[in-house]
Amino acid sequence: MKRFLYILLLVILTTPEFLFAQRRITGIVKDANGPLPGVTIGEQGVGSIGMTNADGKFSVVLRGTSNILVFTTVGYQSVQRTVRTGENLEVILHASNQGLDEVVVVGYGTAKRITNTGSVSSIKGAEIREIPTSSVQNALTGKIPGFFSQQRSGQPGRDASDFFIRGVSSLNPAGNQPLIIVDDIEYTYEQLSQINVNEIESISILKDASTTAVYGIKGANGVLVVKTRRGSTGAPKINVRVESGIQSPVKTPHFLNSYETALLVNEAYNNDGLTPLFTQDDLTHFKTGDDPYGHPNVNWYEKIFNPTSLQYNTNIDISGGDKTIRYFVSGGAFKQNGAVRDFRDDYYPGDDQVNPDYYYRKFNFRSNLDVQASKSLSLRLDVTGRFSQINSPYAGNVVSEIYDFSKIHPYSAPFLNPNGSYAYASDTKDQNATINARLASQGYDLERRNDMNILFGGTEDLASVTEGLSFSARIAYASVESNTREQFRSPDGIPTYLYDPVTDSYSLHGTSYTLGNYTLRAYEGLYNSRVNFQAFMNYDRTFGNHHFNSLLLYNRESYKEKTDSKSSDWIPQNFKGFTFTAGYDYKQKYMVNFNGGYNGSDRFNSNKRFGFFPAVSLGYNISKEPFFQEKFSFADLLKIRASYGVVGSDRVNGDRYLYQQEYNNSGGYSFGETDGLYNTITEGSLGNSNVTWEKQRSLDIGIDMNLFKSRFAMTLDYFNNLRYDQLITSRSLPLVLGIGVSPTNIAKVRNRGLDGQINYHNNIGKFNYNITGVLSYAKNKIIFEDEPSPAYPWLAETGHPIGQTFGYQFIGFYQDQDDIDNSSKPNTGGTIIPGDLKYKDLNNDGVIDQYDKTAIGKPNLPNTSLGLTLAGSYKGFSFSVLFQGTTGYSFSVTGTGIEPFQSQFQPVHQQRWTPDNSTDAKFPRLSTNPTTINSPSSYMSDFWLINARYLRLKTVELGYQLPNKLLPLKINNARIYLSGYNLLTWTNYSLYQQDPEVTSNTAGDAYLNQRVINLGIQVGL
Repeated sequence: MKRFLYILLLVILTTPEFLFAQRRITGIVKDANGPLPGVTIGEQGVGSIGMTNADGKFSVVLRGTSNILVFTTVGYQSVQRTVRTGENLEVILHASNQGLDEVVVVGYGTAKRITNTGSVSSIKGAEIREIPTSSVQNALTGKIPGFFSQQRSGQPGRDASDFFIRGVSSLNPAGNQPLIIVDDIEYTYEQLSQINVNEIESISILKDASTTAVYGIKGANGVLVVKTRRGSTGAPKINVRVESGIQSPVKTPHFLNSYETALLVNEAYNNDGLTPLFTQDDLTHFKTGDDPYGHPNVNWYEKIFNPTSLQYNTNIDISGGDKTIRYFVSGGAFKQNGAVRDFRDDYYPGDDQVNPDYYYRKFNFRSNLDVQASKSLSLRLDVTGRFSQINSPYAGNVVSEIYDFSKIHPYSAPFLNPNGSYAYASDTKDQNATINARLASQGYDLERRNDMNILFGGTEDLASVTEGLSFSARIAYASVESNTREQFRSPDGIPTYLYDPVTDSYSLHGTSYTLGNYTLRAYEGLYNSRVNFQAFMNYDRTFGNHHFNSLLLYNRESYKEKTDSKSSDWIPQNFKGFTFTAGYDYKQKYMVNFNGGYNGSDRFNSNKRFGFFPAVSLGYNISKEPFFQEKFSFADLLKIRASYGVVGSDRVNGDRYLYQQEYNNSGGYSFGETDGLYNTITEGSLGNSNVTWEKQRSLDIGIDMNLFKSRFAMTLDYFNNLRYDQLITSRSLPLVLGIGVSPTNIAKVRNRGLDGQINYHNNIGKFNYNITGVLSYAKNKIIFEDEPSPAYPWLAETGHPIGQTFGYQFIGFYQDQDDIDNSSKPNTGGTIIPGDLKYKDLNNDGVIDQYDKTAIGKPNLPNTSLGLTLAGSYKGFSFSVLFQGTTGYSFSVTGTGIEPFQSQFQPVHQQRWTPDNSTDAKFPRLSTNPTTINSPSSYMSDFWLINARYLRLKTVELGYQLPNKLLPLKINNARIYLSGYNLLTWTNYSLYQQDPEVTSNTAGDAYLNQRVINLGIQVGL
């Protein structure tokens, strides 16, 4: 009996362990870059039951009956998986920016979303790592609320978007550029575009006074903060990423052929009372194409540009470490080719070594090293280098020349003569060699640039003094050096011939039968350096339910550059200041933060150099209240916050020291009995000793919300900014003063709007999906800019947005002579003809002149930007699609972009006004005169100004994470993906062929924006 009891007891004691052993689940958790350590594994109905190790692996025993595991970690969307006993799982997590414990990078520190009281938007570097574009700012479009961008060009190496945070508020163009901070060091627009996305851990944009006041006179335009990746404890991890992409223009221009162009040219000559340029025989030859050398028909765009070009991207990074040292080392190479065809002639020695195409080459490396020197002292050393080359044809802007009707016509010359010699545009004023001839022979223009950054710093934990106290110091050095190399021939030295098909003979153009030698020249470009020193005390401590944090910072920077002006060459530009922040929260329920910056710049006089920029923010997390939790248990977070403060901007136009009187070297003056010339000095603009920085009062009211276990998250902000004391040159001073004056702090602009983000993620079985919507809206209005009192109220710029276009209001076409006689028209002497544009006579004086101009359309920067991201994953498969669009802006195109006989003839010119098409016309009558009332260059009107909007399929990513069982050798992570950028574009206009992000009031002939289809593979060891 006793033996039986022993056996029974043993069975009872071992059965649970036996059952648990049978219910053991193992596996690995990864993200797009490889295994994830520290992921919490919970069992539904039980709670936490384990965590992944340094290699991302786990082994847990089920304790409940749900058979559902939940995987969570900071910065990632949680994933639920239904499991079977003994199953070996492979779980993929995706980045999330909406978790309660999500840590966002702010000025000189970090903050948790649950207790943050400022307006901050952030994104993980992993979310933009696979977007196939060379510039970081291009990848942010449509993904962050408050971020407005415009990609003005697609030229390799110069395709970075202009961007603004919450629109624009300053009348000074340079005064709207945000401050860019990378690892607490200031960067320029150009330096940001060169950063390798593979190096980025996260990007935040700081939008209100409570987050930007710490930057004082640099914070008014918002701040973009980049944090780079660092090493973590664990075995070395090696990640290799290799990509290759095909580029093609987003919007390819279409020009009329020779026959279609010749018909319109003859019509314009007839309209002007001139003899038609082409006979009927000419038109017949153009139409049939039977005389390709006497009557050429060349589509110069198609002949010069390939339909596609290639780009390549390769990155490798190594990270790891132990308790003493941690490291992240990366290197990358990016190559982006242009689309110009290869016209190099092997007949001329050395020409095959000269590349006249557009291209961009970028090489970078980064080493971020963290050392635990002692129990309390940690050190960091960051070394970064970026090397780039931007090549372009010496022949100039190829797209612009193809657009330019005065340079080349479709019938000007054959692409090549029958014997292979080059032709020239014999029917133009300049009679240049054809574009292909100059591309083949003229050489290249190569800009080379080197950027170096070194940062050394340390942090001493002063817990021995008091818990939560630490002291940090760092010094950073940055330098930029660039030069330009030109290898070129004169275009006059290219032998070209006019071929006569009737006599089968060639006539040399000019005197040169052979190409001359290349000339090699080099120029020094940028040459500058920046030294920054920071020292700060941090205090962060919790006493029961009370949490305190504070920062006291000293910041000093010196910037030097080589300029064309000897008076300022290599003279340091200095900035220094102090920053103080203090924050408190009680039970993560009531929050208050005070931020202040006291700093100054030597751009201003000594008694106007420093200023204090305070800001305060409050937060109330009502979801922490017991009564709220009881009634609304599904609400994880409902926080209301508000901030108010003053920030500044020292980015102004004009001379570096605006408070000083200017004196300029001038021409020679004859003095004395002999006729000798002596150098003179003339008085320049008057100085203004009271000049100082621009200021901005900023109000922000926001709400943060997480519902249903954070599956739904929303952030929404309303802002109201008043930019005052803006530096502008007074326009009300009488010209009789006879001398220029420095800018004065007098202008005011109000900028208001809202921005926000909504996110919802959930799963249907093993299918996880995520929907994110982003909204940005900002509209400004000029309150005061000291303009002279206008003759009529509609001429005033005050009360309109910055960049508002003024012009005439189009009310139709003049239909016949009676209409002309009975309508208002210009009195400039030009003849008005039926088919000309008719404008509204606002002052009813019978004359169309400058007094009839008024605000038309909208500024060129959109006031509304939208983004919608749809993403999902199933087992190892994943996808992400971003639709991005903008509205609330206008643009126009002038000159060679649209005007007849300046631009190539386009399909819209076939819809010109004629007596037979007077009611359906989309374009005015044709004329050879470039200064008629129809010209947007001479008479800008809302006929030419498009109130535009567009929607793009901005990015698409399709990926597959290979299962571990398929991975050979020591590969622990492998992913293949297909991505696209600028894939489809829908617009609301047909008058123009240009991209919707074109710069207004230009020819719109920049290098075309590119769509990219990219294939890549990422492997982790």
